[in-house]
Amino acid sequence: MVFCYFSVGALMNLSYYILLISKIIAHKILHIKFLLSTFAAQFSGGQTVDYLKHFTIPFRGLKPGVHQYDYQVDKRFFERIEYAEVSNGNLKVELELTKQERMLIFDFTITGYVEVDCDRCLGKFNQDIEGSEKLFVKFGEEWEEESDDVIIIPEGEYQFDISEYLYEYIILLLPMQRIHPDDENGETTCDQDMVDRIGSQSEVSETDPRWDALLKLKNDNRKQ
Repeated sequence: MVFCYFSVGALMNLSYYILLISKIIAHKILHIKFLLSTFAAQFSGGQTVDYLKHFTIPFRGLKPGVHQYDYQVDKRFFERIEYAEVSNGNLKVELELTKQERMLIFDFTITGYVEVDCDRCLGKFNQDIEGSEKLFVKFGEEWEEESDDVIIIPEGEYQFDISEYLYEYIILLLPMQRIHPDDENGETTCDQDMVDRIGSQSEVSETDPRWDALLKLKNDNRKQ
């Protein structure tokens, strides 16, 4: 019996680590997508490339200390990102840059909304997001991503493009489940006709099949 309960616990821990690894993989995929879209845009040209120049900060001439930057992120920003998860939004970004002798510290505060598809009725709605992120940029011999929040750039660099990281932070702030919010009376604002249509075509399980399997295993162990 002891061995069986230990096995269930081990499986639950495994599920946690699977979710953690999934988040890390999602971050890497976003990073690769952005690099690919940036590479393509360098050859296609256009106003979208010029627009993102606003998100490049020349830091070489800045005095040590804190420097404040404010950005408005809208449709123009997301149009620049090929295969972006969202295409429209309105976000206010407050950026505090702390310049030290051997490091730059970027503190992002992001508030506003992005337009997303509802997971329940597939209709579009404005998803509010709010959050803060911190990025550390160190100086070294060559470009290197030391971790998700620590970047190493060459000593000779004089400016830093924050657009890639800003896009990643916006996407990671989105909830896993995106559903129309309820109105002031607590009623759903989803397109009910579409919900009914989707429901008639397929039955959606309300429980996670992974947890169902674990629960079944636990119940089977108790019967032994």
